[in-house]
Amino acid sequence: MTCTANCSQVGICSFNNTCICPPCFMGNRCETSTNVIQFSLTFAIQWDIETTGVNSNFNIPQFIYTFVIAAMLVMALTNNIACLQTFMKHDIRSTNCGLLQITYCIAGLITIIGLEFRMLTMLEFNQLTQSYSYRYAACNVIPVIVIIMVDICMWLSSALIVEFVLLECFNFNLYRSRRFAVISSISGTILTIGTHFHEIIARRPLPDPIRASLYSCTFAFPLPLDIIDKTLRVCHVILPLTVHFLGIIVMIVNITRRTLLVHSRDDFFHVFIEQCIKRKHFFVPPFLIILSNLPHLILHLKGECEDARNINILRLHIAFNILIYLPPSITFFVYIFPSKSYMHQFQTTPMGRWLKRIYNCNYKRNIRRISIQSRVISNKTVFSNLSFSARIIEK
Repeated sequence: MTCTANCSQVGICSFNNTCICPPCFMGNRCETSTNVIQFSLTFAIQWDIETTGVNSNFNIPQFIYTFVIAAMLVMALTNNIACLQTFMKHDIRSTNCGLLQITYCIAGLITIIGLEFRMLTMLEFNQLTQSYSYRYAACNVIPVIVIIMVDICMWLSSALIVEFVLLECFNFNLYRSRRFAVISSISGTILTIGTHFHEIIARRPLPDPIRASLYSCTFAFPLPLDIIDKTLRVCHVILPLTVHFLGIIVMIVNITRRTLLVHSRDDFFHVFIEQCIKRKHFFVPPFLIILSNLPHLILHLKGECEDARNINILRLHIAFNILIYLPPSITFFVYIFPSKSYMHQFQTTPMGRWLKRIYNCNYKRNIRRISIQSRVISNKTVFSNLSFSARIIEK
């Protein structure tokens, strides 16, 4: 029974000397995990690309993923540059909120640029796997930096929610010392880096499960470290989301109750909706961050095994994973657009003045075109009336 010796711990030896693999495992010895929950974003994308490329001349998933991530990079550059120009205004950067938002924009830019590098290194990984420096950067450094920056963005947005609660519910001074922003940014960064440092050591190229002659960048932790890693990953998502959720509840209840007391009203639901719209700059960021992270968290927590050979599950995992990177890509619509005061500050920035000039030019051009069309229609109407009158006179 040589099969017993050759099968991995999860494989079962059959009568014909082959290994019977349980769900989420494949290979002659059941040595390869196909559990999409354990896949990184780029490894899942690579799996989809290679699976589709076997039977297709034009790889549609590769085109879609490349286009989507490139579009996110363009959006991130545009949004974060616009936000940095706004947040660097003296009235904003002098506050805890402004300092946290500046740090968030920088971390968001690094995140999306790093995501683009991850995509590029993944596409060319197999061609350059002989270069140790390339392998180390592509497998051990760039992915970990991106993951760290995503988590830093989550914790920074949580610190912003805490600041919003302090300002709105406890009447803290907006222009007080920026010590809270500095301490929360530095401590959050150090804590996040410390909880991901083991990944730099543990990541390594492993044989590709689809094409055995090639390699893919993944990681496999020993059991005790694997449990710690999963716990830390869940904490980096659940704890910030909990802070966001509680922050929303505390603010909206406090604002609604205060409005009811001050104005002697008893229509709680109407006031609730009214204040949500009026103070949307408080609620849009946490609400969007919760929506972008919750689907991926639910997918990971709902079961221990999600087989990547099910293409629908695989692509759902990829879509939910990409959704996590949406808030750092659209910071303008998260923090500036919902706020009237921030929009006013943005209009005084170079980008804001440029966009306003373009808008005014288009507006004047449209007004001129409408005016010309109105005159033409008016002239045609007058001419037709004169012609009609002339025909009546002739008769």
